[in-house]
Amino acid sequence: MNAYIFDVDGVITNPALKRVERLEILQRIAMLLAHGDFIALNTGRSLSWINERVIESLLGYINDKAILRNFIVVGEKGGTWANFTTHGNFENHKDDSISTPSELQNRIKDLINNSYSESMFYDDTKETMISTEMIDGYSITEYAKLQEKLVTQMSELLNEMNLNQTLKIDPTVIATDIENKTVGKDFAIGRILEYIKTMGLNPSKYITFGDSKSDIPMAEKLYEQKLPVELIYVGENTFEQNTFSFPIKFTQEKFDKGTLEYLKQE
Repeated sequence: MNAYIFDVDGVITNPALKRVERLEILQRIAMLLAHGDFIALNTGRSLSWINERVIESLLGYINDKAILRNFIVVGEKGGTWANFTTHGNFENHKDDSISTPSELQNRIKDLINNSYSESMFYDDTKETMISTEMIDGYSITEYAKLQEKLVTQMSELLNEMNLNQTLKIDPTVIATDIENKTVGKDFAIGRILEYIKTMGLNPSKYITFGDSKSDIPMAEKLYEQKLPVELIYVGENTFEQNTFSFPIKFTQEKFDKGTLEYLKQE
């Protein structure tokens, strides 16, 4: 058996539309599960977002829910995770020790609602981190300008509340997160490996999928653990293959198209 570990945004979902446009990806994932392979989703998204945008559609391609024992979702960069029970129920878990303080959550929410409501929204679905996201259809260029101001204000708040030692700000193209300094795609790999061990599985190979440099730590973490790993990179190629100690494959198609291109070859 192999273990397939997928980022979600831009890998399974369409990066612009934020939903699964190529349903054949989910069909191929269901086929891998039926074959006995292990599947993990490793994302910064919330479990409720993943359940609504990905899992519900995936279940339509699965006849025997017993195969879902080899499936796990890790959300919020390791802060939350979910697996299916033997009865086929989706079981959620949360690490309260790395959650952001409620006072900070409320102050950021007020800041967004009062000063940035035309360009951003506060993501209420997150459980352990704070996320503010660009409104769909808003100009990415204009968002970037406002984001600089927002990051400055967030930094001032963290300093004021003496939280800058434990929390970090992570700005991306369409979002700005405040999260515990321990979380990340590599931290989430620890959750996945723990689940694999609990299930008594022994994958012959780990195959990770990413579309940005923030996804590379998934493969790096597995390599550090001396596990056989390969990275399938479906984003724009901005670095050299020989930069890394593990194999990396660049797909011809990009983003969700690239993921499907690879899965069709399996």
